[in-house]
Amino acid sequence: MDLATAKQSTRSQQDELMSVVPPAVVATTKQTETSRALFECETGGYYWPGTMDVLLSGDADGAALLEQIKTDWSAKSGWTVRDKTSVNGDPELVIVSQAGFRHAIEYNPERNALNVLSSSACFQMEGKPKPGVDY
Repeated sequence: MDLATAKQSTRSQQDELMSVVPPAVVATTKQTETSRALFECETGGYYWPGTMDVLLSGDADGAALLEQIKTDWSAKSGWTVRDKTSVNGDPELVIVSQAGFRHAIEYNPERNALNVLSSSACFQMEGKPKPGVDY
């Protein structure tokens, strides 16, 4: 896998995770297109980090949407889903693929928002990442 594939796959998975959210209850969506950093993997290579923030309309039930994501992705082959509480004290799912993609989805009830923090599976690239470059 290369950087372009890792990035495209990560963003595509974020879109799929949020596909349970009906468009009518989405106030705004922001998704990372580039990252100013690539991070080293323990096994060598690098991973691309990205975020997606979905602000829900006032009447949307974010907790129920998080549960629906849990149900849907628990049934997917090659993925594991774990419930936890975020550092902010909010409900969170950690969804990891056998290939190494990772998505932490937090429901923030104060904002009525779902926030996804993702990292791609590890990929190889020529040389090292350069500071200040958008990846």
